[in-house]
Amino acid sequence: MSADGTESRRERAQQEKLLVALDAAGSQLRRDECGWWVIGGRQGAIHTWGDDATWVAFIQCRSARQWNSVKRQLGFMTVTQDGDDEGCLRLFRLPTPDEAVMIREVLGLRKQRHLSQSHREALIAGGSTHRFRARRSAEAPLPDIPVPADSNGPQTRRTAPPDPSERVPEEEVV
Repeated sequence: MSADGTESRRERAQQEKLLVALDAAGSQLRRDECGWWVIGGRQGAIHTWGDDATWVAFIQCRSARQWNSVKRQLGFMTVTQDGDDEGCLRLFRLPTPDEAVMIREVLGLRKQRHLSQSHREALIAGGSTHRFRARRSAEAPLPDIPVPADSNGPQTRRTAPPDPSERVPEEEVV
């Protein structure tokens, strides 16, 4: 990788283009253990090939029979490594919408969630606020934190961590 991170930025941009073409959830684009950008699913991952134009998908199957089926399904990709129940397939272009569905299903990628503004507002009003609002800065005030109810009392809410001076001393055990 170059010292200024140019290669990493190019790699991420290439992966983002594929992520959009696959209509996959943005949270699946992340760095792997070596620091390379990867689109990771439940049964495999997609890496850039290194030429700024193509990708390679590593696919892990449950059996040799499933692997053979996957190779037939993804016939628009080229097999570069053919193991017993796993392998690598190279993608030379962005997939069509039908091909994107097959890739998402084979790799176990989640589909991107498309929400209208009214649906987003309904989710926020229904209590799903943390996923559909803009992120807060680290210096934002603490939100109301639900505290689990005791078996004997009702559920209470706190707005900040408890103050140690408010702590009730425990009974001494004799």
